[in-house]
Amino acid sequence: MPEHYISKYSPMERRRSGYTPPQNALPKEAPKAPSRIVGGGLTGRTPSPTTPIALGNLTALWIGLGVLVLVLLTPYLLPSSEAMVSSGVTLQGEGMQGMTRAMLNEAVAKRYERFLKQPVTLVYQDRVWQPTASELGVSLDIRQTNNALLGLSTGTDLQTQLRATWARWMRVLDVGPQFVINGPKMQRYLMTLSAEIDQPITEADLLIDNQTGRAEALPAQTGRQLLIDDSMIDIYQAIASTTVTTVTLRTRTLDTISDSATLTKSADTAERFLSAPLVLTSGDKSWTWDRDRLSTMIITTKTAGGVTVSPDANAITLEVERLAQYIDSGSAEPRVALVDGVATIIQPGKTGSLLDRAAAVQAIGNAFYAENRTVVLPTIPVEPKLDAAQISQLSFADVLSTGRSSFKGSAAYRITNITTGAERINGVLIAPDAVFSFNTEVGEIDEANGFVQGYAVVGNRTQLEWGGGVCQVSTSMFRAAFYAGLPIVERHAHPYYIRWYDEYAFPEAAGPGLDAAIFTGELDFRFRNDTGNWLLIETVVDAKNQILDVNLRGVASGRTVRVVGPKITGTTPAPKDPVYVDDPTLPMGELKQTDKAKEGMNVVVFRIISRNAKDAPGEEYSTNFRPWPDVFLRGTGPKATPSTP
Repeated sequence: MPEHYISKYSPMERRRSGYTPPQNALPKEAPKAPSRIVGGGLTGRTPSPTTPIALGNLTALWIGLGVLVLVLLTPYLLPSSEAMVSSGVTLQGEGMQGMTRAMLNEAVAKRYERFLKQPVTLVYQDRVWQPTASELGVSLDIRQTNNALLGLSTGTDLQTQLRATWARWMRVLDVGPQFVINGPKMQRYLMTLSAEIDQPITEADLLIDNQTGRAEALPAQTGRQLLIDDSMIDIYQAIASTTVTTVTLRTRTLDTISDSATLTKSADTAERFLSAPLVLTSGDKSWTWDRDRLSTMIITTKTAGGVTVSPDANAITLEVERLAQYIDSGSAEPRVALVDGVATIIQPGKTGSLLDRAAAVQAIGNAFYAENRTVVLPTIPVEPKLDAAQISQLSFADVLSTGRSSFKGSAAYRITNITTGAERINGVLIAPDAVFSFNTEVGEIDEANGFVQGYAVVGNRTQLEWGGGVCQVSTSMFRAAFYAGLPIVERHAHPYYIRWYDEYAFPEAAGPGLDAAIFTGELDFRFRNDTGNWLLIETVVDAKNQILDVNLRGVASGRTVRVVGPKITGTTPAPKDPVYVDDPTLPMGELKQTDKAKEGMNVVVFRIISRNAKDAPGEEYSTNFRPWPDVFLRGTGPKATPSTP
């Protein structure tokens, strides 16, 4: 397929008597593949008025036939190399007479060297780009330009060849440079500019201020798109002129679909949602959700008309699950121990209660719209399923697994809280398909339930908290469920590496990655009993050796568990700079270290469960311990007054 040519006819220094040479049309659209474009072309000059041009019809016919024969024979009559440019042939007005191909190579390259360094200047608003010809995919075809100057066929149509031959014969031929443009390369260059020019549509949105409870309507903004093909056509025209030209890049506006009235209404609704706190009650307990908490339970949805706002059912459900840890009474079943191999009741069952999750989510969602901002959380009474006779028929002869951890070297407060926590889950029965919740069974971690204050990880540092050390119990419980092959519903690792949880984590060696942190109302440990039989939790505290065992007893399910790992996939050095926390309970200037620096660590463990000698897909348990700095409490209280003797 012949290459595509575009010709531009430059003004001539020797143009005569107003003759306007014809021009080839530019393309209507940008080519999608590399194209050859002749940026200059040839221009004819009218002959001198003294030249006889009034010939008879017959004479004109013979001349026409002669010219036709001359054109057809030109490629064969003219030499293919070392030809010289004939008299009267110019390159955009510059005389080329007598030059050979070798001379033309240098002259043509020099003539357009400066132009190729900056053929066009592209602008959009206040931005300017000055690409080189190479960046735009433009190159000068010196060979074809020389062919046109030397009179060799360049593959143009017959009419153009006739016109060129006539002009050469009349010694008034002006030739333009031949350019080749790589369309895809130019497109790629313009696409890099689109990253600066294009602007996506910004539909209307709401900005909710948690502090003031105000909702600000953010109006929609139109977008902008660079029109690459249209801009390419303008660049083609500029290059064809062979003069450095400024081209304004073409763009189009992208319209929005948002409606300002809908946006204003949604902003008013959001402000109403946050206008006052929500108070939630259950028995003698209550919780207040302020604007900051409520703002996390609002969802905005972009629609064809703008933005709608509504309570977020998913976020509310998550909050309700946290509340359930305070409201659910735990297992209503009797507590059981094995006496001479027989399940014996050691604590009678009782009527319990469970938070009605679905009804609570609905009630809280309705309260967002109501004038009354108090919600009484609904509960469901739970009666024991088993009596003494039924329990005596259950079998807990098999120990499905044992979760063990060491608390060697623990302070007295930890030992107290570990013992108390273990007692509160000892003898718990778990029904088939039921989900065990550690926080629910342990209940409130406070003085009333036998816990004492101790250091625990709260937020980003270790500080005094009720029940510091209870995570030892949740860790042993997690390991028991893990090695029993039970589905783990919820588990959280500690935020930083604690070395004493390494011991007894794995069957053959100590290592990190199998700990479980809890914090009532925030972090829980839960697993499901999928054995098809009742399970019994049995805890054993070895105070002498400082070991805590949690046994899961029931009927052997025929499953086995093996572990691959732990594999440490990366470490991060501990921060060098310590952190100081002001503490008004310490005298001014006193320092007390609560945390020692620890490196960060990424740990991966795989659990593989086999049933009937067939492996299930491996389950990945990832732990990401953050690097931890030295933490010091810095006293800001009054200095101690020395006592007088």
